[in-house]
Amino acid sequence: MELEEEIVLEYDIDIIDILDFGFLHLHVRPNYIEDMDDLVFFFRRFRLMKITVMFILGFVEDQLEFDNDLNDSVSPVNQLLTALMFYTSSSHQITVGDFMHTNQSTVSRTVKRVSEAIASLHNLFIKMTSTPGKIIACQTKFYQV
Repeated sequence: MELEEEIVLEYDIDIIDILDFGFLHLHVRPNYIEDMDDLVFFFRRFRLMKITVMFILGFVEDQLEFDNDLNDSVSPVNQLLTALMFYTSSSHQITVGDFMHTNQSTVSRTVKRVSEAIASLHNLFIKMTSTPGKIIACQTKFYQV
């Protein structure tokens, strides 16, 4: 009888904690950088090698980092992988969310954030020619391709 009372008492305390603080939703998200084989799984899913993803992450990590972790925020590397998965899969956001262990709405916001962060790097990686001779030479090369 005493054991049953202890179990009921613990259950009551759990109920009181839920009423006071709400349900605790903790998302255990996978670490695909460490868990996946580079060629067989990782490249097939994200269309980039791990070293390339880490290179890109070095440029955008500060923009993707959250000030706090109050709502179990998605890490910058998982945000980048979510966007890459969406770009390469031609899939729906809900499918990407299932694979990345996030909600569809989180995938939508994440793709927007990562896309803006990557687009902000345009000055580092996109060089436009300014002289007419170089423009014509570049157009000729594109035409030949």
